[in-house]
Amino acid sequence: MRKKLLSVATAALLAVSLLAGCASSAPAATSSGTKTEGTNSVVAKAGDSATGKTDLADQKFDTSYTPKKKSYKIYCTYKNIHSWYDAIKAGVDAAVKDMDAKGVTVDYEWYGPAEPNAVDQVNSIETAVGQGYDLIAVDVNQPETTAKAIDAAVEKGIPVATFASSDVENCKRSFFVGNTDNYGDGCTLAKAVCEKMGGKGQIAILSGTMGAASHEARLKGFKDTIAKYPDIKIVDEQRDNDAVEKAISITESWLQAYPDLGGILCNNMSNPVGACQAVKDAGKSGKIVIGGMDHDLRTLKYLKDGTLYVAQVQNCYDMGYKLIYNAIKTIDGEKVEESTAVGSTSVYAADADKFIKMLYGDNADANTQSK
Repeated sequence: MRKKLLSVATAALLAVSLLAGCASSAPAATSSGTKTEGTNSVVAKAGDSATGKTDLADQKFDTSYTPKKKSYKIYCTYKNIHSWYDAIKAGVDAAVKDMDAKGVTVDYEWYGPAEPNAVDQVNSIETAVGQGYDLIAVDVNQPETTAKAIDAAVEKGIPVATFASSDVENCKRSFFVGNTDNYGDGCTLAKAVCEKMGGKGQIAILSGTMGAASHEARLKGFKDTIAKYPDIKIVDEQRDNDAVEKAISITESWLQAYPDLGGILCNNMSNPVGACQAVKDAGKSGKIVIGGMDHDLRTLKYLKDGTLYVAQVQNCYDMGYKLIYNAIKTIDGEKVEESTAVGSTSVYAADADKFIKMLYGDNADANTQSK
């Protein structure tokens, strides 16, 4: 069992939520182990990964399948280096370990650029096509751009799956495992925050990466839901491009420009960290209602201390685990569900400790410096 993670030590200064850098194209696959190569990707610091969870949320998932081969080679490329993907990788690693217990070796590449880059993703897929992988798994960056690369790979005989936060149905991909209702997550968060605000006041929106399908769907959910509250006004909406530092700066400017700001909605994993830090530093924890996505350890701690009102946590572990099982079945020529939903959960302060322990285990007190 070999696991590969591309990294570059010099960019490790911006770890945890979004690690900055430049990306151009994926490097060639290597034989084994953790390695450092090139200048186009970075790895989160120790303690950032969500590694405490060891069980599937979907206890009914069938893990009895016996693979037809003794070894498989899978290429996984995702949107960008980000601690959100650590929880997916934890599920991948668990499935790989289970396969190892069955006498089956799963050799996989786990690649993402330092920043979201649709061209880089296309290049990484094209590179993988010529390297003998049994299947390519893609967390789609921009659907229109990536779909063409997916179809080209399939035409060359390599099955392609999509996973994580967004699917591309209008292409030749074999299956999808992940969140099938990002719009619903946006609606759920917006409703919770608007209700907590008493249905009136000023609200601002932190958006993630332009063009990212999951971000755009949540953003639409935010706006459609807020429209149902005529006494709530959206005073501003800005993109932070998944960068915590930028989310902090934007939120600080809002606190100056809108002293009566009542709520902030955040549509990815990085921006609630930045929003909460700025609000807490300003001494306004609990006075501004904040809702945001997912399970960054700092997010969960802000939830615990009351700075964050609600977090919508996706079940990332199941994404990774089911991806491997479905990939092996697909490679074997077996039929799998075209779309497998993993769901998400609204988490409030009362359950913060539960999720911290479940997702981070012994790493819960690890370095979580804010930036």
